[in-house]
Amino acid sequence: MSSSVEQKKGPTRQRKCGFCKSNRDKECGQLLISENQKVAAHHKCMLFSSALVSSHSDNESLGGFSIEDVQKEIKRGTKLMCSLCHCPGATIGCDVKTCHRTYHYHCALHDKAQIREKPSQGIYMVYCRKHKKTAHNSEGMSSATFHFQEDI
Repeated sequence: MSSSVEQKKGPTRQRKCGFCKSNRDKECGQLLISENQKVAAHHKCMLFSSALVSSHSDNESLGGFSIEDVQKEIKRGTKLMCSLCHCPGATIGCDVKTCHRTYHYHCALHDKAQIREKPSQGIYMVYCRKHKKTAHNSEGMSSATFHFQEDI
């Protein structure tokens, strides 16, 4: 059976991300589901999670991350409350080491945090709105600040 085909067991239930507990694919990227259907996570939620490092192994991976590592990070997130919505699962921290703000990916966007990506170098960073000016002082990084209308 292919990993993209879900086996129906009773009423169809839409899967949600293990990190942000949502199905906000537009904001958080594609929702990836493991072959055994036990782990689901948005691509951006994994890319920006502080303790996740991409795996170069093809077996047991989800979007380039070890399923075991994704499960450990989801578990770690149960102890981390989001600075915006105050719900658990906030594994994305401000990249200023002394800052204690943590977010879900979509909450970082709604809090007007600065999102920095350099996929070619494997750099995925977030600066809370308090520290995003500090981020401008970093050399050689392209940056983008995303602003979304409040729709929550």
